[in-house]
Amino acid sequence: MIKKTNFSALALAVMCSLLVSSCAKSVLITNGARDNKPLIFNNEYKTSNLEEIVVEGSAFCGIPSFSKNNKNNHKTGFLFTFNGVELGKTKRILPTLTLVGYSFASQLAVQRALGKRTGKNTPTYKIGEYKLGFVPSYLIGLPIAGMFNNLTWNNSALSGASATLNYRLASENPNVDLFFYPKYEVSKKNVFGDEGVKLKYLFVQDATLKARVSGATLIHK
Repeated sequence: MIKKTNFSALALAVMCSLLVSSCAKSVLITNGARDNKPLIFNNEYKTSNLEEIVVEGSAFCGIPSFSKNNKNNHKTGFLFTFNGVELGKTKRILPTLTLVGYSFASQLAVQRALGKRTGKNTPTYKIGEYKLGFVPSYLIGLPIAGMFNNLTWNNSALSGASATLNYRLASENPNVDLFFYPKYEVSKKNVFGDEGVKLKYLFVQDATLKARVSGATLIHK
């Protein structure tokens, strides 16, 4: 069993990381409709169906991808009173810390599973030592740690998807003054997905967020 001090240190590190927040470098702000009632524009707005927006994400061992999930890094789109989907953003420091914790736990588990040396002491062989050293046992336990970390953070592939979606809605439709009637499709491929358990999804996650939204542009008279 891992010493309690190790667990305490890991728990403290996780709690500290929760207090860390990042500032957005670029922010787009627009308006959205809140309710689902038919909207009456009184000939003041021109409405249209906007092109579908697709946001993709992935994660490896529970850690969000740098290439896919960072396409609009430090850019945020705020849609006031928009009845949109909200998907939280996973700070990479959190799954990274848990991966470190799992890796040391799995390393120790591998060592204990193989047991300690018995017999007679020699210059290179000492009774009571683990049969497998730290490095080889760590390498063997690392895939196990990655699998558990991926299970723990099974929504990491969707990290930042809603923020990216809102940003793209505003940035790709600069002439739209109001977004309304959103329709979403969220698909996840992970160990708990609809396709059943697949070996690669023990370590990898893939996710897609699709949005079909209507837009209204104010008619200037």
